[in-house]
Amino acid sequence: MALIEDLGRGVTDRFLVSPVRREALIAGRLVKEAVVILIQSVIIVLLALIVGASFPGGVGGIAVLLLVAAVLGAAFGALSNGFALIMRQEEALIGAVQFLLLPLTFLSSAFLATNLIPWGRQQIADLNPLNWAVVAGRAATSSSPRWGPVFSRLGFLAALMVLSLTFATRAFRAYQRSV
Repeated sequence: MALIEDLGRGVTDRFLVSPVRREALIAGRLVKEAVVILIQSVIIVLLALIVGASFPGGVGGIAVLLLVAAVLGAAFGALSNGFALIMRQEEALIGAVQFLLLPLTFLSSAFLATNLIPWGRQQIADLNPLNWAVVAGRAATSSSPRWGPVFSRLGFLAALMVLSLTFATRAFRAYQRSV
Protein backbone atom coordinates (compact mmCIF):
# COMPACT_ATOMS: atom_id res chain seq x y z
CA MET A 1 0.00 0.00 0.00
CA ALA A 2 2.85 2.37 0.82
CA LEU A 3 4.35 1.76 -2.63
CA ILE A 4 1.05 2.62 -4.34
CA GLU A 5 0.90 5.77 -2.23
CA ASP A 6 4.47 6.65 -3.27
CA LEU A 7 3.56 6.03 -6.90
CA GLY A 8 0.62 8.41 -6.62
CA ARG A 9 2.64 11.15 -4.92
CA GLY A 10 5.54 10.92 -7.38
CA VAL A 11 8.09 9.71 -4.81
CA THR A 12 8.93 6.64 -6.88
CA ASP A 13 9.44 8.73 -10.00
CA ARG A 14 12.02 10.84 -8.15
CA PHE A 15 13.87 7.66 -7.17
CA LEU A 16 14.00 6.65 -10.83
CA VAL A 17 16.34 9.51 -11.68
CA SER A 18 18.78 8.55 -8.94
CA PRO A 19 21.85 6.44 -9.78
CA VAL A 20 20.79 3.75 -7.31
CA ARG A 21 20.31 0.14 -8.41
CA ARG A 22 16.66 -0.88 -8.77
CA GLU A 23 17.28 -3.95 -6.61
CA ALA A 24 18.38 -1.66 -3.76
CA LEU A 25 15.17 0.35 -4.00
CA ILE A 26 13.09 -2.80 -3.62
CA ALA A 27 15.44 -4.39 -1.06
CA GLY A 28 15.16 -1.31 1.15
CA ARG A 29 11.41 -1.74 1.28
CA LEU A 30 11.85 -5.42 2.09
CA VAL A 31 14.19 -4.69 4.97
CA LYS A 32 11.56 -2.34 6.34
CA GLU A 33 8.91 -5.06 5.98
CA ALA A 34 11.14 -7.61 7.70
CA VAL A 35 11.81 -5.22 10.60
CA VAL A 36 8.09 -4.51 11.03
CA ILE A 37 7.31 -8.26 11.02
CA LEU A 38 10.14 -8.84 13.47
CA ILE A 39 8.81 -6.21 15.89
CA GLN A 40 5.27 -7.61 15.60
CA SER A 41 6.56 -11.14 16.19
CA VAL A 42 8.54 -10.09 19.26
CA ILE A 43 5.41 -8.47 20.69
CA ILE A 44 3.40 -11.65 20.05
CA VAL A 45 6.07 -13.83 21.68
CA LEU A 46 6.23 -11.50 24.70
CA LEU A 47 2.43 -11.53 25.03
CA ALA A 48 2.45 -15.33 24.77
CA LEU A 49 5.02 -15.52 27.56
CA ILE A 50 2.98 -13.13 29.70
CA VAL A 51 -0.14 -15.30 29.41
CA GLY A 52 1.80 -18.44 30.28
CA ALA A 53 2.95 -19.96 27.02
CA SER A 54 6.24 -21.77 27.05
CA PHE A 55 8.79 -22.25 24.35
CA PRO A 56 10.70 -25.44 25.20
CA GLY A 57 13.18 -24.72 22.40
CA GLY A 58 14.48 -21.81 24.46
CA VAL A 59 15.93 -18.56 23.27
CA GLY A 60 17.55 -20.21 20.24
CA GLY A 61 14.22 -21.61 19.11
CA ILE A 62 12.55 -18.24 19.55
CA ALA A 63 15.34 -16.55 17.56
CA VAL A 64 14.85 -19.00 14.69
CA LEU A 65 11.07 -18.47 14.89
CA LEU A 66 11.62 -14.72 14.56
CA LEU A 67 14.01 -15.25 11.64
CA VAL A 68 11.43 -17.44 9.88
CA ALA A 69 8.77 -14.76 10.38
CA ALA A 70 11.06 -12.04 9.00
CA VAL A 71 12.00 -14.06 5.90
CA LEU A 72 8.36 -14.97 5.25
CA GLY A 73 7.33 -11.33 5.68
CA ALA A 74 10.05 -10.15 3.30
CA ALA A 75 9.08 -12.76 0.70
CA PHE A 76 5.43 -11.79 0.72
CA GLY A 77 6.37 -8.11 0.98
CA ALA A 78 8.36 -8.40 -2.24
CA LEU A 79 5.49 -10.21 -3.92
CA SER A 80 3.09 -7.51 -2.77
CA ASN A 81 5.42 -4.77 -4.05
CA GLY A 82 5.61 -6.48 -7.42
CA PHE A 83 1.82 -6.70 -7.60
CA ALA A 84 1.54 -3.04 -6.54
CA LEU A 85 3.86 -1.95 -9.35
CA ILE A 86 1.79 -3.89 -11.87
CA MET A 87 -1.71 -3.07 -10.59
CA ARG A 88 -1.18 0.46 -9.22
CA GLN A 89 -4.57 0.41 -7.46
CA GLU A 90 -5.13 -0.25 -3.76
CA GLU A 91 -8.36 -2.15 -4.29
CA ALA A 92 -6.82 -4.49 -6.86
CA LEU A 93 -3.80 -5.09 -4.63
CA ILE A 94 -5.96 -5.90 -1.61
CA GLY A 95 -7.99 -8.35 -3.69
CA ALA A 96 -4.91 -10.06 -5.14
CA VAL A 97 -3.17 -10.40 -1.79
CA GLN A 98 -6.29 -11.77 -0.08
CA PHE A 99 -6.93 -14.11 -2.99
CA LEU A 100 -3.44 -15.51 -2.45
CA LEU A 101 -3.03 -15.44 1.33
CA LEU A 102 -6.40 -16.74 2.54
CA PRO A 103 -6.24 -20.03 0.65
CA LEU A 104 -2.57 -20.46 1.58
CA THR A 105 -3.46 -19.97 5.24
CA PHE A 106 -6.30 -22.48 5.22
CA LEU A 107 -4.27 -24.96 3.17
CA SER A 108 -1.51 -24.99 5.77
CA SER A 109 -1.20 -26.59 9.19
CA ALA A 110 -1.56 -23.24 10.95
CA PHE A 111 -5.06 -24.02 12.25
CA LEU A 112 -5.11 -27.80 12.14
CA ALA A 113 -2.54 -30.37 13.21
CA THR A 114 -0.80 -32.04 10.29
CA ASN A 115 -2.03 -35.52 11.28
CA LEU A 116 -5.64 -34.28 11.13
CA ILE A 117 -5.36 -32.77 7.65
CA PRO A 118 -6.81 -34.97 4.86
CA TRP A 119 -4.18 -36.61 2.66
CA GLY A 120 -4.78 -34.41 -0.42
CA ARG A 121 -4.47 -31.21 1.61
CA GLN A 122 -1.27 -32.54 3.20
CA GLN A 123 0.27 -32.78 -0.27
CA ILE A 124 -0.73 -29.18 -0.98
CA ALA A 125 0.56 -28.07 2.43
CA ASP A 126 3.99 -29.52 1.64
CA LEU A 127 4.28 -26.99 -1.22
CA ASN A 128 2.80 -24.09 0.75
CA PRO A 129 5.21 -21.33 1.89
CA LEU A 130 3.03 -20.47 4.88
CA ASN A 131 3.18 -24.10 5.95
CA TRP A 132 6.96 -24.05 5.60
CA ALA A 133 7.04 -21.22 8.13
CA VAL A 134 4.62 -23.01 10.48
CA VAL A 135 6.63 -26.26 10.34
CA ALA A 136 9.93 -24.45 10.88
CA GLY A 137 8.57 -22.34 13.74
CA ARG A 138 6.98 -25.27 15.54
CA ALA A 139 10.04 -27.46 15.10
CA ALA A 140 12.42 -24.73 16.32
CA THR A 141 10.43 -24.02 19.46
CA SER A 142 9.72 -27.65 20.38
CA SER A 143 11.35 -29.39 23.34
CA SER A 144 13.66 -31.38 21.07
CA PRO A 145 14.13 -29.28 17.94
CA ARG A 146 14.70 -31.13 14.69
CA TRP A 147 16.97 -28.70 12.89
CA GLY A 148 16.86 -30.49 9.52
CA PRO A 149 13.22 -29.56 8.79
CA VAL A 150 13.78 -26.11 10.28
CA PHE A 151 16.71 -25.19 8.06
CA SER A 152 15.28 -26.85 4.95
CA ARG A 153 12.03 -24.86 5.32
CA LEU A 154 14.02 -21.72 6.05
CA GLY A 155 16.00 -22.38 2.86
CA PHE A 156 12.75 -22.78 0.89
CA LEU A 157 11.52 -19.47 2.32
CA ALA A 158 14.82 -17.76 1.45
CA ALA A 159 14.53 -19.07 -2.12
CA LEU A 160 10.95 -17.76 -2.29
CA MET A 161 12.20 -14.40 -1.03
CA VAL A 162 14.84 -14.27 -3.79
CA LEU A 163 12.22 -15.18 -6.43
CA SER A 164 9.82 -12.57 -5.06
CA LEU A 165 12.60 -9.96 -5.05
CA THR A 166 13.40 -10.82 -8.66
CA PHE A 167 9.71 -10.46 -9.58
CA ALA A 168 9.44 -7.12 -7.77
CA THR A 169 12.63 -5.81 -9.40
CA ARG A 170 11.38 -6.76 -12.86
CA ALA A 171 8.04 -5.11 -12.11
CA PHE A 172 9.95 -2.00 -11.01
CA ARG A 173 11.90 -1.96 -14.26
CA ALA A 174 8.66 -2.38 -16.23
CA TYR A 175 7.19 0.53 -14.30
CA GLN A 176 10.29 2.59 -15.08
CA ARG A 177 9.89 1.91 -18.82
CA SER A 178 6.24 2.92 -18.67
CA VAL A 179 6.85 6.42 -17.28
